Amino acid sequence: TAVVDGDQGLGLVVAPAAMRIAIEKASKCGTGWVAVRNSNHFGIAGQHAMMALEEDMIGIAMTNASPLVAPVNSIERLLGTNPICVAIPAGKQPPFVADFATTTAANGKLEILQRKNQLAPSGWIQTRDGESSTNPDELKSGGALIPLGSDKEHGSHKGYCLGAWVDIFSAVLSGANYGPWVPPFVSFLAPPADPVGKGIGHFFGAMRIDAFRPASEFKSHMDNWITRFRNAKTIDGADRVLIPGDPERESEAIRLKDGIPLNEKVVADLKALGEKYKINL
Repeated sequence: TAVVDGDQGLGLVVAPAAMRIAIEKASKCGTGWVAVRNSNHFGIAGQHAMMALEEDMIGIAMTNASPLVAPVNSIERLLGTNPICVAIPAGKQPPFVADFATTTAANGKLEILQRKNQLAPSGWIQTRDGESSTNPDELKSGGALIPLGSDKEHGSHKGYCLGAWVDIFSAVLSGANYGPWVPPFVSFLAPPADPVGKGIGHFFGAMRIDAFRPASEFKSHMDNWITRFRNAKTIDGADRVLIPGDPERESEAIRLKDGIPLNEKVVADLKALGEKYKINL
């Protein structure tokens, strides 16, 4: 195990460096775990967890984030969207990559809805008074995102527990800021006046498969697992059963062929930044 101080660096630089340490430790000991403090937004959790796949290892990545999420039965924003990713190699099949926020929806989904002038689905957001809302700008008025499950009857206490787990592993364990003290990366939140740690926290893990059973044997059984689930009988009208990682792979193939569609507001923001810093975009 190890704790890495990110020196207030970009999470996109700190995170892969920490994951490489976890992989190196796993290569020697069978498993490696790294907690990170004093970092910043690290982008896509899956990008870091997937680094372990080429080494025949299972990769795990998680991070805490700006406090935008209210725990079950609360109107206070005490947690971030706190994503988790687990990446598991297979043989002939593509890897199993589950990468998800511990909220009903990630904050980025709200930003997309804002740019498209669309309403959010019910169960994503609550008002500052704890009432259900479909306004994607609700957070700017003191509202909050809701833990995975959306309400108590549908298991939001489980999403709350998952988000809390990520916060504790990423920050209480590493010495980063946790809960409402996590420094914000959204413009409508002010930095906390009384930090309890250093920066944002992450947590990474790597597990060498052959520390448990031969890697080729494991990957053959992963192929069997994936194939069986792909062939599951579907609900009437449903297309097929997906394996975690399938939607992203399918989207990647389309984007590589047809390009990446850009929202007009994003293009305008990028052009304004380019003009401001005299960069030709």
